[in-house]
Amino acid sequence: MTFVIYRTDTTEIVSEKDYSYSGQIHKTEGHAKASLTRIKKKFTEGLAKKRPYGTFKFEGLGIHENGKTGRQAEGELTGEMVDMKIVDLETYRNKIEAQEEVTNMMTGKKFKQSVNTPNFMSPACESYWSM
Repeated sequence: MTFVIYRTDTTEIVSEKDYSYSGQIHKTEGHAKASLTRIKKKFTEGLAKKRPYGTFKFEGLGIHENGKTGRQAEGELTGEMVDMKIVDLETYRNKIEAQEEVTNMMTGKKFKQSVNTPNFMSPACESYWSM
């Protein structure tokens, strides 16, 4: 059985590694718990060392003054992180993972894809068509 860490607000998979699909899937629940602990530690360390107008890894997991994350965020970080949970991969794929409706960039037709689809693999993004 394999496990993943996901955000409860968007259902996106969280990984402590950059651009690594293999880093998102953990062989044991203990490994996933250790990874989640490292993510929280790196967030706390990054927040403590943050410079004005600077960014740090996992900043996107932080909650801002308006209670939002990502592009909708306004104001300073509060120091809190979004809720994250660990679940086995089969349960995640079958019951939790959200789908988003996007528009194919070339045809204009709408279709659904996983919230975890990288831009370079989505027909809704320019990088998909430029490869």
